[in-house]
Amino acid sequence: MKWTNKKLSLFAFLLLAAGMVATSCNKDEDVSPEDIGSPRVLYIRSTNPEAADSLLVGAFMGSLIAIVGEDLGHTVELWFNDQRASLSPTYVTDRAIIVSVPSSVPTEVTNQIRFVFSNGEEMFYEFFVNVPAPVLNSIKSEYVEDGDIAVLNGDFFFEPTEVSFPGGGKAEIVSLEKTRLEVRVPAGSEMGEVTVSTNFGTAVSDFLFRDSRNVVVNFDDLRHRSWNSPIAHVEAGEGKVPPCSGNYTYFEMEGVGAWQWVNELNMMYVAEDAETGRGNVPIFPGAATVSEWGVRFEVNVPVEWREIPLEIFFAPFGADHGRDIPVPLVRWRPWEETGIYQTDGWVTVTIPLTAFNEDKNGAPAELADLSQFTNMTIMYFGAADNANDIYIAIDNVRVVRI
Repeated sequence: MKWTNKKLSLFAFLLLAAGMVATSCNKDEDVSPEDIGSPRVLYIRSTNPEAADSLLVGAFMGSLIAIVGEDLGHTVELWFNDQRASLSPTYVTDRAIIVSVPSSVPTEVTNQIRFVFSNGEEMFYEFFVNVPAPVLNSIKSEYVEDGDIAVLNGDFFFEPTEVSFPGGGKAEIVSLEKTRLEVRVPAGSEMGEVTVSTNFGTAVSDFLFRDSRNVVVNFDDLRHRSWNSPIAHVEAGEGKVPPCSGNYTYFEMEGVGAWQWVNELNMMYVAEDAETGRGNVPIFPGAATVSEWGVRFEVNVPVEWREIPLEIFFAPFGADHGRDIPVPLVRWRPWEETGIYQTDGWVTVTIPLTAFNEDKNGAPAELADLSQFTNMTIMYFGAADNANDIYIAIDNVRVVRI
């Protein structure tokens, strides 16, 4: 007969279970409930035959384990930390207990198994329940104002959870799910790393909250040319959406058609503009490369956006409009997969420079020599089958290493 691993595992389990039933019957006949003997644990191992020789000092939630010892037959409760395990009398004998580690996350971590016996006595044995440390993957928007809600995405967010922002300290937890956290940004928060801590570890963000490095325009102290898209001055109550970081610009128009060139649908930063520019200063740091860098900004789209892309391109000093010179551009089409793009509040968007791979006529092109670029444009422009109403808010345009 050919024995597979599955058959061997089942055979070993049934053999062990049968032995335990016999031992349990003998125990019930010979010992009164008040006399529990001298229980002790010798070791704990896996029930998997392939790992039966390995002794365990800990296991993941939901794992099936065998607790091997002496005088264990009068165990009526088993607790892993503060979580009670489900015991089957069939699998409790003097010599062994087969039990699954509880799948619920402990609130109080003692790193011990607590045995409760039929006469009320207790025994403790050190054992670690392996719960993964939190993982922090991303933030919905890198810019959120104090008192507003930041959304963190990751995994293994278990109560109790603590979230801290640089400069502001602990955040109020508004909503907690295993893979998603909503927290209220504390007053006084600054640029820096966000940390998420549980009883099982701490995660530190690889993004920077309110990352202000290499910002080109933020529509507050770093402005764009005045005849482009309007600025929503939040102190004056302007704009259709609440801010994520002070003032912002927006593209708004009804019935925008194909290749419709409108100044109000154009955000242009021009370095040589005496009012808003910073002179002949490159946008990109000297070490920036096309393969490792991108453009990042916050966007808020409360109205369904479809068909027409956002064009983004750069220009060197003295050539403010990059579309008039042979500089590669990107046509960002976030609606391409579903036909519609709409956000629930502000989101952070990153477009790699490798996506800047066509010229203004759609022919293949390659971006190079980042050191020459001092000017930058984002505009709503392109082909369309239908006229479209738009409202696209943009803030904190910056270049970043990705």
